[in-house]
Amino acid sequence: MPANPYRPDRPLYSLHVPKAAGSSLRKTLQDWFGEGLKLHYRGLQGEPPERFQPQPGDCVHGHFNRVRGIGVRDYYPDAEDFIVFLREPFDRFVSQWKYLHYQKRAGGHVPELDDGPSFETWMRRRHAFAVEQEDPFGTSAQLPFAAPPAQAFDRGFVFVGLLERFASDVGRLADVLSRPKADAQWVNTAGEPQRAGDPDEDYAPHRAAYAALFPWEYELYAAAEAWRPA
Repeated sequence: MPANPYRPDRPLYSLHVPKAAGSSLRKTLQDWFGEGLKLHYRGLQGEPPERFQPQPGDCVHGHFNRVRGIGVRDYYPDAEDFIVFLREPFDRFVSQWKYLHYQKRAGGHVPELDDGPSFETWMRRRHAFAVEQEDPFGTSAQLPFAAPPAQAFDRGFVFVGLLERFASDVGRLADVLSRPKADAQWVNTAGEPQRAGDPDEDYAPHRAAYAALFPWEYELYAAAEAWRPA
Protein backbone atom coordinates (compact mmCIF):
# COMPACT_ATOMS: atom_id res chain seq x y z
CA MET A 1 0.00 0.00 0.00
CA PRO A 2 1.24 3.55 -0.65
CA ALA A 3 2.65 5.34 2.37
CA ASN A 4 3.79 8.85 3.11
CA PRO A 5 7.39 9.04 4.26
CA TYR A 6 7.73 10.93 7.52
CA ARG A 7 8.62 14.56 6.92
CA PRO A 8 9.70 16.46 10.04
CA ASP A 9 9.29 19.71 8.12
CA ARG A 10 5.51 19.21 8.35
CA PRO A 11 3.18 18.60 11.33
CA LEU A 12 2.23 15.01 12.08
CA TYR A 13 -1.34 14.13 13.11
CA SER A 14 -1.97 11.17 15.42
CA LEU A 15 -5.57 10.00 15.19
CA HIS A 16 -6.74 8.58 18.52
CA VAL A 17 -9.45 6.09 17.61
CA PRO A 18 -11.51 5.66 20.81
CA LYS A 19 -10.67 2.47 22.71
CA ALA A 20 -7.69 1.62 20.53
CA ALA A 21 -4.60 2.33 22.67
CA GLY A 22 -4.57 6.07 22.04
CA SER A 23 -3.84 6.88 25.68
CA SER A 24 -0.90 4.48 25.66
CA LEU A 25 0.43 5.92 22.41
CA ARG A 26 0.12 9.43 23.84
CA LYS A 27 2.68 8.63 26.55
CA THR A 28 5.21 7.43 23.99
CA LEU A 29 4.59 10.44 21.76
CA GLN A 30 5.15 12.71 24.75
CA ASP A 31 8.56 11.15 25.29
CA TRP A 32 9.43 11.53 21.61
CA PHE A 33 8.08 15.03 20.88
CA GLY A 34 8.17 16.76 24.27
CA GLU A 35 6.67 20.23 23.98
CA GLY A 36 6.05 19.54 20.32
CA LEU A 37 3.21 17.17 21.23
CA LYS A 38 -0.03 19.15 20.99
CA LEU A 39 -3.14 17.51 22.42
CA HIS A 40 -6.52 17.76 20.71
CA TYR A 41 -9.28 16.77 23.14
CA ARG A 42 -12.50 18.25 24.44
CA GLY A 43 -12.33 20.18 27.69
CA LEU A 44 -13.63 19.02 31.05
CA GLN A 45 -17.06 20.51 30.30
CA GLY A 46 -17.19 19.07 26.80
CA GLU A 47 -16.05 22.25 25.10
CA PRO A 48 -14.41 21.71 21.70
CA PRO A 49 -10.62 21.85 21.40
CA GLU A 50 -9.09 25.22 20.69
CA ARG A 51 -7.92 25.81 17.16
CA PHE A 52 -4.26 26.62 16.57
CA GLN A 53 -1.68 26.44 13.81
CA PRO A 54 0.62 23.44 14.23
CA GLN A 55 4.26 24.07 13.45
CA PRO A 56 6.68 21.90 11.46
CA GLY A 57 7.85 19.05 13.66
CA ASP A 58 4.79 19.17 15.93
CA CYS A 59 2.68 16.09 16.56
CA VAL A 60 -1.04 16.74 17.12
CA HIS A 61 -2.67 13.83 18.98
CA GLY A 62 -6.33 13.48 19.85
CA HIS A 63 -9.88 12.54 18.93
CA PHE A 64 -11.26 13.50 15.53
CA ASN A 65 -14.52 12.52 13.86
CA ARG A 66 -15.11 13.40 10.23
CA VAL A 67 -18.77 12.30 10.33
CA ARG A 68 -19.52 14.64 13.21
CA GLY A 69 -17.86 17.53 11.38
CA ILE A 70 -14.85 17.55 13.70
CA GLY A 71 -12.45 15.58 11.53
CA VAL A 72 -8.75 16.27 11.46
CA ARG A 73 -9.05 18.24 8.22
CA ASP A 74 -12.00 20.20 9.55
CA TYR A 75 -9.62 21.57 12.16
CA TYR A 76 -6.42 21.47 10.16
CA PRO A 77 -7.22 21.75 6.42
CA ASP A 78 -3.57 21.43 5.42
CA ALA A 79 -3.05 18.16 7.31
CA GLU A 80 -1.32 15.60 5.10
CA ASP A 81 0.56 13.20 7.37
CA PHE A 82 -1.23 10.80 9.73
CA ILE A 83 -0.59 7.92 12.10
CA VAL A 84 -3.25 5.70 13.63
CA PHE A 85 -3.68 2.50 15.63
CA LEU A 86 -6.72 0.25 15.16
CA ARG A 87 -8.14 -2.51 17.33
CA GLU A 88 -9.87 -5.80 16.59
CA PRO A 89 -13.37 -4.57 15.63
CA PHE A 90 -15.56 -6.52 18.02
CA ASP A 91 -13.25 -5.92 20.98
CA ARG A 92 -13.28 -2.19 20.27
CA PHE A 93 -17.08 -2.21 19.90
CA VAL A 94 -17.50 -3.86 23.30
CA SER A 95 -15.01 -1.51 24.95
CA GLN A 96 -16.77 1.49 23.43
CA TRP A 97 -20.14 0.21 24.68
CA LYS A 98 -18.72 -0.14 28.18
CA TYR A 99 -17.17 3.32 28.08
CA LEU A 100 -20.41 4.95 26.97
CA HIS A 101 -22.09 3.46 30.04
CA TYR A 102 -19.27 4.72 32.21
CA GLN A 103 -19.80 8.21 30.78
CA LYS A 104 -23.52 8.01 31.47
CA ARG A 105 -23.06 6.84 35.05
CA ALA A 106 -20.55 9.64 35.58
CA GLY A 107 -23.21 12.19 34.61
CA GLY A 108 -22.29 12.60 30.96
CA HIS A 109 -24.91 13.16 28.26
CA VAL A 110 -25.18 10.02 26.10
CA PRO A 111 -28.54 10.40 24.31
CA GLU A 112 -28.07 7.16 22.37
CA LEU A 113 -28.46 5.27 25.65
CA ASP A 114 -31.49 7.16 26.93
CA ASP A 115 -33.83 4.24 26.29
CA GLY A 116 -31.50 1.72 27.94
CA PRO A 117 -30.84 -0.53 24.94
CA SER A 118 -29.44 -4.01 25.45
CA PHE A 119 -26.09 -4.80 23.87
CA GLU A 120 -27.79 -6.71 21.05
CA THR A 121 -30.20 -3.84 20.43
CA TRP A 122 -27.31 -1.38 20.39
CA MET A 123 -25.37 -3.57 17.96
CA ARG A 124 -28.29 -3.87 15.55
CA ARG A 125 -29.09 -0.17 15.92
CA ARG A 126 -25.55 0.77 14.94
CA HIS A 127 -25.77 -1.60 11.97
CA ALA A 128 -29.07 -0.12 10.77
CA PHE A 129 -27.60 3.38 11.02
CA ALA A 130 -24.44 2.38 9.14
CA VAL A 131 -26.43 0.83 6.30
CA GLU A 132 -28.02 4.23 5.63
CA GLN A 133 -24.97 6.44 6.22
CA GLU A 134 -21.54 6.37 7.80
CA ASP A 135 -21.83 5.80 11.54
CA PRO A 136 -20.04 8.32 13.79
CA PHE A 137 -19.34 5.46 16.20
CA GLY A 138 -17.61 3.44 13.48
CA THR A 139 -13.86 3.25 13.02
CA SER A 140 -13.81 4.87 9.59
CA ALA A 141 -15.40 8.05 10.98
CA GLN A 142 -12.16 8.74 12.84
CA LEU A 143 -10.09 8.73 9.61
CA PRO A 144 -9.35 11.85 7.53
CA PHE A 145 -10.89 10.75 4.24
CA ALA A 146 -13.95 8.78 3.18
CA ALA A 147 -12.78 5.75 1.19
CA PRO A 148 -13.60 2.07 0.68
CA PRO A 149 -12.07 0.06 3.54
CA ALA A 150 -9.39 -1.54 1.39
CA GLN A 151 -8.15 1.90 0.30
CA ALA A 152 -8.63 3.71 3.61
CA PHE A 153 -4.90 4.07 4.30
CA ASP A 154 -3.71 4.72 0.76
CA ARG A 155 -3.55 8.49 1.20
CA GLY A 156 -1.57 10.43 3.75
CA PHE A 157 -0.59 7.74 6.24
CA VAL A 158 2.91 7.70 7.65
CA PHE A 159 2.11 4.73 9.89
CA VAL A 160 -0.79 2.37 10.62
CA GLY A 161 -0.55 0.06 13.63
CA LEU A 162 -2.67 -2.38 15.61
CA LEU A 163 -3.36 -2.56 19.32
CA GLU A 164 -2.95 -6.35 19.15
CA ARG A 165 0.73 -5.94 18.23
CA PHE A 166 1.18 -2.64 20.02
CA ALA A 167 4.66 -3.23 21.45
CA SER A 168 6.20 -4.31 18.15
CA ASP A 169 4.35 -1.65 16.17
CA VAL A 170 5.57 1.10 18.49
CA GLY A 171 9.07 -0.14 17.68
CA ARG A 172 8.32 0.07 13.96
CA LEU A 173 6.86 3.54 14.45
CA ALA A 174 10.07 4.60 16.21
CA ASP A 175 12.00 3.54 13.10
CA VAL A 176 9.65 5.44 10.79
CA LEU A 177 9.90 8.63 12.87
CA SER A 178 13.62 8.17 13.60
CA ARG A 179 12.97 8.14 17.34
CA PRO A 180 14.69 6.09 20.05
CA LYS A 181 13.33 2.62 20.66
CA ALA A 182 11.53 2.27 23.99
CA ASP A 183 9.26 -0.20 25.72
CA ALA A 184 5.57 0.33 24.94
CA GLN A 185 3.88 2.13 27.83
CA TRP A 186 0.39 0.90 28.64
CA VAL A 187 -2.07 3.44 30.01
CA ASN A 188 -5.77 3.05 30.85
CA THR A 189 -5.97 -0.67 30.15
CA ALA A 190 -5.64 -2.94 33.21
CA GLY A 191 -8.77 -2.96 35.29
CA GLU A 192 -10.74 -0.92 32.76
CA PRO A 193 -14.07 -2.73 33.38
CA GLN A 194 -13.79 -2.24 37.14
CA ARG A 195 -13.06 1.45 36.81
CA ALA A 196 -15.90 1.88 34.38
CA GLY A 197 -18.35 -0.02 36.58
CA ASP A 198 -19.44 -2.21 33.69
CA PRO A 199 -22.17 -4.81 34.15
CA ASP A 200 -20.93 -8.38 34.44
CA GLU A 201 -21.88 -9.62 30.99
CA ASP A 202 -20.38 -12.16 28.64
CA TYR A 203 -20.19 -10.56 25.19
CA ALA A 204 -18.52 -13.49 23.44
CA PRO A 205 -21.82 -14.99 22.16
CA HIS A 206 -22.36 -11.79 20.14
CA ARG A 207 -19.03 -11.95 18.30
CA ALA A 208 -20.26 -13.97 15.31
CA ALA A 209 -23.35 -11.78 14.87
CA TYR A 210 -21.20 -8.67 14.99
CA ALA A 211 -18.85 -10.05 12.34
CA ALA A 212 -21.81 -10.82 10.07
CA LEU A 213 -23.32 -7.36 10.58
CA PHE A 214 -20.15 -5.30 10.20
CA PRO A 215 -17.97 -6.87 7.47
CA TRP A 216 -16.59 -3.44 6.52
CA GLU A 217 -15.03 -3.06 9.97
CA TYR A 218 -13.08 -6.26 9.38
CA GLU A 219 -12.10 -5.14 5.87
CA LEU A 220 -10.74 -1.94 7.39
CA TYR A 221 -8.88 -3.90 10.07
CA ALA A 222 -7.43 -6.22 7.42
CA ALA A 223 -6.18 -3.20 5.46
CA ALA A 224 -4.52 -1.89 8.61
CA GLU A 225 -2.99 -5.31 9.31
CA ALA A 226 -1.57 -5.47 5.79
CA TRP A 227 -0.25 -1.92 5.76
CA ARG A 228 3.52 -1.51 5.68
CA PRO A 229 5.73 1.62 5.77
CA ALA A 230 7.22 2.75 2.49
